[in-house]
Amino acid sequence: MFLAADWAKRHRAPAPLAITIDHGLRAGSAKEAATVASWARANAVPHKTLTWEGKKPTQNIQAAAREARYRLIGDHMRSKGVNVLLTGHTEDDQAETFLLRVARGSGLDGLSGMTPVAPFPIAEHTDLKLARPLLTFAHDRLIATLTARNQDWIADPSNENDRFARVQIRNLMPALDEAGVTRARIAAAATHLRRAREAIDTAVAALIAAAVELSPCGYALVSTWRFKEAPSEIALRAISRLVEALGGGEYPPRFEQTEAALLWFKTRDAVPRGRTFGGCRLERRTDGRVLIAREEAALARYATPEPLKPGQTVLWDRRYLITLSQAPGTAALQLRHLGTAGVKAAGKSAALPPVEPHLIAATTPGLWRAGRLVAAPLLGFHTDGLAVSARFVGLSRL
Repeated sequence: MFLAADWAKRHRAPAPLAITIDHGLRAGSAKEAATVASWARANAVPHKTLTWEGKKPTQNIQAAAREARYRLIGDHMRSKGVNVLLTGHTEDDQAETFLLRVARGSGLDGLSGMTPVAPFPIAEHTDLKLARPLLTFAHDRLIATLTARNQDWIADPSNENDRFARVQIRNLMPALDEAGVTRARIAAAATHLRRAREAIDTAVAALIAAAVELSPCGYALVSTWRFKEAPSEIALRAISRLVEALGGGEYPPRFEQTEAALLWFKTRDAVPRGRTFGGCRLERRTDGRVLIAREEAALARYATPEPLKPGQTVLWDRRYLITLSQAPGTAALQLRHLGTAGVKAAGKSAALPPVEPHLIAATTPGLWRAGRLVAAPLLGFHTDGLAVSARFVGLSRL
């Protein structure tokens, strides 16, 4: 907070917005948040305390708290027109993350660690960025900086709780230092691996750009011959990324499924001509290309209907950002996929996709009121004076 405020003053820029999250997980957290707010006021920094409300989990607490924290921060940033979040992750955090991922058996993606600039970690906020300007500085340097400013700070007691895996790793660091496996060297290894991953990611993006025709209706047409020519690692990652984005997956599909799909890609006369995995269906077309589209059966299982209110933006099926700007009337609106009934209800005025029109249209979002379809935004169908938009954000994950 202080470094960002200093930077803003030197560059005659507006002061940064500081946000504190009170998770409400332990006594004293509200008082600590108030203390940080007082420090911000003393330095003319706008500050907001956000509170994690509701029932708290008893397991996977740190992961749940992280999810809640970033969701609260992202929502508030968007409301204030702020699009970059600065965090205080340090070289120590990078080293600990690397070792945690080694313990979990991570591959190249995991071992490449945190990046200086990254997408916001909540899928609803694809327009926001996360930056880590202190990633190459040791934690001790931050403490020394605060000490030099005669500034107190607050240490989170959970950082000393060895029931958490990260704290267990942290407690091993002195022994690793003695063996020459320092935080700096571990972080440097993560940086080397990150450069390798960036090179691979560039090749994957180039393959997708050359071989894949993407549609805002949530499907892709793939020229499989380019996948035959590409190195297997690049082709496997490209398929995995496509299926994750088009299938609404929170995680990449299983490797063995992706490997089987690549073999199927490369075998023109492979039987069967279609297959499903990762929430998608793959169909071989007569022109030699493969269609990848959302599987309606999987969508029906996992994308549960949800209410939508005027002024609200929600992420639906992890694929579409739905914004309801205007909705006259008082009856509740429900967001769910169109299905066959919805496509039929939209009628001839609906602008259906050019490829497998009815099947793909059935997997797109629709708004329903009292069991009646009132909007299918991707098909250009609106009634009852509704103003609703849908944007396919799966493309941003590629």
